[in-house]
Amino acid sequence: MTATVGSAPAGGAASGGRTASLPRSVHVWYGSGAVATGVFNTVPGLLLLIYLTDTLAVSPALAGLVVFLPKLIDLLVSPYIGIWSDRTRSSWGPRRPWMLAGALALPVLFAAMFAGPPLEGNAAAGYVAAVFVAAALASSVFQVPHTAMPGEITSDYHERSTLNTWRTAFVGLALMLGGALAPVLQSAPEDTVTGYRMMGLVMGGVVLVSMLSSVVGTRRAPRPVFPHRSEGLFAQLRTAFAHRHFRVLFPANLLMATAGGTMVAGVPYVTANVMGRPEYTSVLMVCVLVPLIASAPLWKRLSVRVDKRRTAGYSAVVFVLGALGLLMIPLWGLPGAALSSVLVGVGLSGTTLLPWSMLADCLATADTSGQRQGGVLSGVWTSGEAMAQSVGTGLLSLSLALSGYVESGAGEVVRQSEGALLGMLVGSALVPAAVMLCCLVPLAFYRLTAEDAG
Repeated sequence: MTATVGSAPAGGAASGGRTASLPRSVHVWYGSGAVATGVFNTVPGLLLLIYLTDTLAVSPALAGLVVFLPKLIDLLVSPYIGIWSDRTRSSWGPRRPWMLAGALALPVLFAAMFAGPPLEGNAAAGYVAAVFVAAALASSVFQVPHTAMPGEITSDYHERSTLNTWRTAFVGLALMLGGALAPVLQSAPEDTVTGYRMMGLVMGGVVLVSMLSSVVGTRRAPRPVFPHRSEGLFAQLRTAFAHRHFRVLFPANLLMATAGGTMVAGVPYVTANVMGRPEYTSVLMVCVLVPLIASAPLWKRLSVRVDKRRTAGYSAVVFVLGALGLLMIPLWGLPGAALSSVLVGVGLSGTTLLPWSMLADCLATADTSGQRQGGVLSGVWTSGEAMAQSVGTGLLSLSLALSGYVESGAGEVVRQSEGALLGMLVGSALVPAAVMLCCLVPLAFYRLTAEDAG
């Protein structure tokens, strides 16, 4: 493989072809970009389904389709974004121009998604779906090149974990903003539609600041330039999935993301209907997110002592224990729910940090042709993860539909049946636990070590 560095900033390319440690500022500002993608994934994952069913009077089945469809389109387009990013030649490097484009588009679309037009039912579903498609594509324009960076700006196996430790901490902050603050903002006004509009504007502002900070803050990172690849998408995808480590890591991460997406989407349903206290949504999200942030350095330290694969497996098991605890909410109420949420947060920290660090190791290794293709790999990865989260929301909406959940419009109060309450618990706790356990199967075949990844 041949590559050149477009500039040699401090902490960038060192002599002898090795990469010196990056400045701490690059670690921090790279990680800050995860706030934007985390908010974009968390807020729709937590509130969009219930916004459709309980404010816009969209049936659960159609609402699940609205959440799923944009990510299906994104799955088809994101690999192309990765290829175009690979081929970009710029004084900013191949990734940052794309990140800037996403930063300028996503905040506006995010706010528009929750604008609450005077529509209900199928018309409202069509509007939200159209805006969500555009927002998902704008998110990928930022996230695909952002994901590719750690495998390119450092050759150090453990520094890639450091970059993703910072990323995980900012994901926790994003989840705190999207999972705890967003529900508070949404419920502050008496009028539900006004609440969603205010929340969308504030969270759109957070997304804008996060994205622009990451674009500007990574200007001191090395700017690699790789040989131009002329083959088309399907040829590159075949090469990507010929990468034996990526081939098993990808489905493992899909299952982890599906489990997390299912649980997050179920929280407001459980707190509002099973626990009878909608304000507990913020309480439980805080119980998840503080441990998620705090335990990230511990998972990183354990991965250095053991290895990344086994550490990821341990974190998945912790998540499963917490999910099974949440299934028992009717028996032990808020104290047990809080304790179980802490376990979920600790587990989510590892299942967020380790797969992305392992992805960076895959991106840092050449493909079978001796060339790098970080863009297409990161495009497949990010679109797959977004799809997995939507599948998680779809699994929850399926549980609601099968258990007899009744949708409602803004201001309407519907008392759900016992079957619907059970469906909420099964969909938001038991299903995520089962899906997370399944990730251990492909994870067992991952073999990339520190020696292999440089």
